Amino acid sequence: MAFDWSQFYEKQGGRGVRPTYESALAAWDGPAGTAVDLGCGDGVETRDLAERGWRVLAVDSDPSVDERVRAGLDPSAGERVTTRCAPFEEVGELPQADLVYAGFALPFCDPTRFPYLWADIRDAIEPGGLFAGELFGPHDEWFGRPGMNFHDRAGVEAMLTGLEVLRLVEDDRRGMSFEGPKQWHVFHIVARA
Repeated sequence: MAFDWSQFYEKQGGRGVRPTYESALAAWDGPAGTAVDLGCGDGVETRDLAERGWRVLAVDSDPSVDERVRAGLDPSAGERVTTRCAPFEEVGELPQADLVYAGFALPFCDPTRFPYLWADIRDAIEPGGLFAGELFGPHDEWFGRPGMNFHDRAGVEAMLTGLEVLRLVEDDRRGMSFEGPKQWHVFHIVARA
């Protein structure tokens, strides 16, 4: 199934930063560093990072990623943002980063490509740096959709081996999505390299 990302971003208009992102920033005890925002979507977290002084690579497959991310961004903060329009399968090598953030994005990576993307994410995180993002579990209503990947708790914990897990919250409940009501099964993760 192909998602209409433009429609999704329109429905997300005006949202604040996500709680997993906030948890990552609360765990960061250094000065503003470098970040990668994978599947940056509407750019809320990218803009917040840039305004806080971080240098950010914002990656999204939507062709209007640059325009969307820079909308309303202070010019000096805008100089700290680089955008890359690419699907996960074509992202290529990620730069070294103090934070890799992937808010509700990684489940939309093709399952055959996901292990390579996850290895690239792990390699990109500087010692002491953070990963923050979400993965979907097998109880999620979208389980089995083509082009998406899902992980049970044991699989998520195995993926985090060698990282200091600062937050691992499993959310398995009914809720709303941009398509309407659905069963969510989400792992919210913050981990330090």
